[in-house]
Amino acid sequence: MEIKEWASCPTQSKLYQELAQLDLLVNIAELDVFGFTVIPPEKVAPPEFHARVKDAAVKVVERRFGPLGGDGMTWKDKNQIIRMILWEDPIFEELLLNPAGLGLIQHLIGTNCILALFDGWVKGPGEGRTPMHRDNYDFTRQASAPEPSSANFNYLVTDYSAEEGALTFVPGSHKWRRPPTPGEMADWADKSEVIEAPAGSMVVWGDLTWHGSAPRSNVGERLMVLGHYCRPYMQTQEPYRQTVTKEALARNPLRFAGLMDVYGAFPFGAQDADMTRLMEGAAVSSGMIDASPYHSLFDRDPADDKVSPRPGYDYFAFDVEAHRQKQEKIAAMMAKRSEPDAASAERKGSGGAR
Repeated sequence: MEIKEWASCPTQSKLYQELAQLDLLVNIAELDVFGFTVIPPEKVAPPEFHARVKDAAVKVVERRFGPLGGDGMTWKDKNQIIRMILWEDPIFEELLLNPAGLGLIQHLIGTNCILALFDGWVKGPGEGRTPMHRDNYDFTRQASAPEPSSANFNYLVTDYSAEEGALTFVPGSHKWRRPPTPGEMADWADKSEVIEAPAGSMVVWGDLTWHGSAPRSNVGERLMVLGHYCRPYMQTQEPYRQTVTKEALARNPLRFAGLMDVYGAFPFGAQDADMTRLMEGAAVSSGMIDASPYHSLFDRDPADDKVSPRPGYDYFAFDVEAHRQKQEKIAAMMAKRSEPDAASAERKGSGGAR
């Protein structure tokens, strides 16, 4: 079938074509059928990239917790998430935008998704393990929507296997659309599928898939970097739109500013949404997926001065005249949007579509 840029799915068709270029169509199928997939290192990046990520990850661990011991027992019985590492090395910004990982993430939760967290993880020998769970934490409903609200990549800094204390999954569990019960958490802990993959691989899944980890029997450390992305209406777990700098926005492509959510409408203050800011950011991202511009996975042109950090707002301030002007602008925009275009008017005049 020829894939065209259909008006009914303008961003999805472009994304599909680029994922095809990356030879990741099988990974799309695995995500949809089983709820997780593994991208091999050669489809993620060249060897020198993998070496840089490993060096940066080790340095983060050592800066925060001290040097790794030579006997491989420094992290015995520990299973530690290392928060907020994105700004500690420029290679992490490149990893955030990795075409393979970001492409499959966007397949799951949309091409206008934003970054929720970007962390490291170190695990040592012992019985410490991550319990079976899913990453959708909406416990207010008995059943979840069939589409995930957020999605992860885990970049493997070291090799993964059962002995290394690897990730585990329950294949197909994303279609159950509910979290595991305490009994199921215990039952699936040792029956789940262990990820066997070399360093440099990426594991991708949506937030409905049940997963955990195996205990580590080998000495040494299991290292990993994770990116967690969410749909743009959600609250992020780390404050990237507050912490991203003008320099980081300038040196990265436009999609990076969208991931940082520097043009997002929320939260509202007394003055409501900043319409001027939203219009400035229209070329970067929109909260409505089909109204959001598509940014190629391969785009690496620096945004330079095309983007800017989010302004600081006085959320209590209110200007009635500015409010009236904004309402007039919104009304004019809505009226223009509701006007039939010339093509639709012509179709109507000729009896409509046949």
